[in-house]
Amino acid sequence: MTAHADCSKCEELLQPFVDRNLSDQERLTVQLHLEGCPYCARCYRLEEVLWKHVRSCCDEQAGIEFASSELKQKLSELRTPLV
Repeated sequence: MTAHADCSKCEELLQPFVDRNLSDQERLTVQLHLEGCPYCARCYRLEEVLWKHVRSCCDEQAGIEFASSELKQKLSELRTPLV
């Protein structure tokens, strides 16, 4: 597989990786690629931070009073991977 193909595969699996929705083999594939690819590793860190904020905003227990129910719904919909 070429480096570009490896990055494309990593990009495809990145969101499920962040959400912990991968098989053991897929998770290993992503981890190994992230260890050797600074670009994809930066993308992963950004994705992870973004999704932590989205999850936090959607969490009713977080005590976020300023977020409207409409905003919470929109953020919650973002958590669903696009198919």
